[in-house]
Amino acid sequence: MSDIPPLFHSLEHDEPFKKCLTCERDFEELDEPFNITKVFKGPECVFEYAICLSCKKDTFESFSEESRKRLRAFSEDNPRLAERRERLAESQDHRDWTAECAQCGLPLSKLKDYSIACMGFGHHMIFDPYPLMVCSDCEQAAQKLLSKSTRDQWDKFIFDNFDGPPADALKPDGVPMLV
Repeated sequence: MSDIPPLFHSLEHDEPFKKCLTCERDFEELDEPFNITKVFKGPECVFEYAICLSCKKDTFESFSEESRKRLRAFSEDNPRLAERRERLAESQDHRDWTAECAQCGLPLSKLKDYSIACMGFGHHMIFDPYPLMVCSDCEQAAQKLLSKSTRDQWDKFIFDNFDGPPADALKPDGVPMLV
């Protein structure tokens, strides 16, 4: 484990994320990990949030059975993820883990739009399979796997938790999933 680097801190508050987006529990008091996701359009972070694993699981469980199966297969059936895990097993540098798309392998240096995510516990970053970066093409491929009811559920999650520009800026491409 290493400290959560500034790349994964909140730009809105200019400090590490402190509480879960949905349940508002303090990360310092949690006995479970939390996930941080940031979405970049070009060089600008347009969307960010941190959510505890319990709330992430609840949100995922609200998706249709069909969508959950498709999303699991999208990740679990990708041989790149196992190769990535082996290749980066000794690295505790988030830049190594986010240098290329976890799904397709495209280098970050060649991408315009992408999302990054990490898993934290207290002040520390947990490695394997996080942190990761997913390119916008792979995010869109994942979006296409979703049923209409799941897309509606995810849109509701976004609009219930975010006002104005962050959510609006991601339409019509779709909001990246809980990576």
